[in-house]
Amino acid sequence: MTTQKKNPVAKATKKSTSSITINELNNVLTETLNKVAAEPEAKPEPVKELSNRGKTALMVVMLSRPEGATLKEMADQLGWKENSIRGAMSLYAKNEKKTIASEKKDGVRTYYLKANA
Repeated sequence: MTTQKKNPVAKATKKSTSSITINELNNVLTETLNKVAAEPEAKPEPVKELSNRGKTALMVVMLSRPEGATLKEMADQLGWKENSIRGAMSLYAKNEKKTIASEKKDGVRTYYLKANA
């Protein structure tokens, strides 16, 4: 008994019968590229000059002034929300063992660093 090797038969590939021509494809691609080129380029966000440590240092400088600083003043300078400033003041006071006092003048709360005795 002899064994015969079967020759693999190449499968017939089905030819694509696309209904779009090369010219139509080029037109679609050209239109898409023109739309993308016409869109304004997104401007990158400006790099913050100060890192978080630098901002904390700026907050401490503002609190060290004789007149202190209000939350609004610090929010404008630091670019933080008021609740973030309160949290940063709390962390600074805790980590550095400092006291941050506040008083209300003319309806506006002013914060300042208190000299530790």
